Amino acid sequence: MSKEPKVSVIMPAFNRENFIAESIQSVLSQSFTDYELIIIDDGSTDRTMEIASKFLKDPRIRIVKNETNLGIPQTRNRALKLAKGQYIAPLDSDDVWLDHDKLEKQVLFLDENPDYAILGGGIMHIDTESKPLKKVLFPIYDSVIRNIILQFNPFAQSTLLYRKSAALECGGYSTEYKICDDYDLWLKIGLKHKFTNIPQVLSGYRIHGENITKRKRLTVAREILEIVRKNSGNYPRSMIGKTKSYLRILLSYVRT
Repeated sequence: MSKEPKVSVIMPAFNRENFIAESIQSVLSQSFTDYELIIIDDGSTDRTMEIASKFLKDPRIRIVKNETNLGIPQTRNRALKLAKGQYIAPLDSDDVWLDHDKLEKQVLFLDENPDYAILGGGIMHIDTESKPLKKVLFPIYDSVIRNIILQFNPFAQSTLLYRKSAALECGGYSTEYKICDDYDLWLKIGLKHKFTNIPQVLSGYRIHGENITKRKRLTVAREILEIVRKNSGNYPRSMIGKTKSYLRILLSYVRT
């Protein structure tokens, strides 16, 4: 491994004792090895850190603990500040990387395409036992992504590799949002750089009772509307995006 790793994998963790070991192991199973893994515990009260600490024999792994629960945006920003890599690979502590060549493919692409700053991929919904449920692929071309990005988020967090410099020049993750801070960041990065997705499943997105977006539908819907409004002059088809955002809020009220 080089003195400064090429990739910084950032993993916020809060009460994920049932899943974090599998998440960490999926990083260690990557064919690309020039990375660091930064795990930031956001005040877990279960065995999350006890389990994660068992992997510290690998020198690429660091564990940092927040003194108090800061929430996802501030925890991700702290990880960004600690990151030494040129590229950032976020991985939620309940998700897994399914493609062992994920980082290798993505690093190669970003190295060869400096005008792109965000590279994602497809996901497989998995249950608590890691059994596959549903495959989801996202648009590939930058022009297509721009046409639909105000209608829905075309990037799955745990599939991404993005340029640290591009995120920092935008101010990182906004603490204005509790849940949709990632969506806001992608839109900010897209003002200066290109987007794309690999048309293959890269990661497993865990479906379970503690998914944040399941528990806080209305908060998510309101944040999305605010973000879409803020970017209505930056991306096309903003009216469609606003309409869908209002419908999402109405549906959230019905569901809650």
